[in-house]
Amino acid sequence: MRLRRAVIGVGIAIAAVCGMSVPAHAADWKAYGRYTSKSKCIDAGQQYVREGFNSYKCTEDLGYPPWILWLK
Repeated sequence: MRLRRAVIGVGIAIAAVCGMSVPAHAADWKAYGRYTSKSKCIDAGQQYVREGFNSYKCTEDLGYPPWILWLK
């Protein structure tokens, strides 16, 4: 019983340390939407930044709608 508690405790401690070791700015870009024009994509990105996201970028793609909004 003591051994099981010790192993679980060590596992939780390792998980906590690993979770804290990744800095917040290391988050990857995630696609949040597609827009028909670059101006609509930029407007949406600016709104997301005002609501708390760190940054945005709009990239063009061959699909439709062509503009992809990426947030970080």
